[in-house]
Amino acid sequence: MNDQSDNFYLKNIKYLFTTSDLSKLPNDNLKEIVIVGRSNVGKSTFINTIGNNQKLAKKSNKPGKTRALSLFSVNDKFRLVDIPGYGYANVSKDQIKRFAILLDKYFSERKNLKLAILLLDIRRKISQDDLLMIDYFKKNNLQFKIIGTKLDKVTQKEKAAFKKNIKQILDLDEVILYSSINKFNLLAVKKIFLEYL
Repeated sequence: MNDQSDNFYLKNIKYLFTTSDLSKLPNDNLKEIVIVGRSNVGKSTFINTIGNNQKLAKKSNKPGKTRALSLFSVNDKFRLVDIPGYGYANVSKDQIKRFAILLDKYFSERKNLKLAILLLDIRRKISQDDLLMIDYFKKNNLQFKIIGTKLDKVTQKEKAAFKKNIKQILDLDEVILYSSINKFNLLAVKKIFLEYL
């Protein structure tokens, strides 16, 4: 179903700030949902689409270079946290190490964090980096949901192959296939967020 009613979007999303200093994160009880995925999986487009605002999350012209967390308020009821995409080659080992430490502290110590949404490109097979991230979620007892992106760019055969890959490797039946172009399954995506409020 192509979901384009105003009621299907998350309301009143606003960018707060970007930081690599966890001590600067808000000290309150608002829940946080983190958006995770490989570089070029479409995280910025995903955030902009669910908020119906193409200027919310800026696409980096240097993918993988920004090593910080970007926070967005959603109707003053919860926050989205966007972390840089992983798996981008042009990042130094030192950058990767420092950011890994930052993420480890965020995932293991941040009490506000309630859910991770892992975006996977339907056109690609699950990578070792994806599996490491899922193991990371499990290690930290963090609930997670998988959303397949770029649905508008695949054939029925590719869609079926993606679902089969998810089932075989992760033993998961529940995965949302989503398109930021035609808003397919936008309502299903919104329901994920609302379930964790």
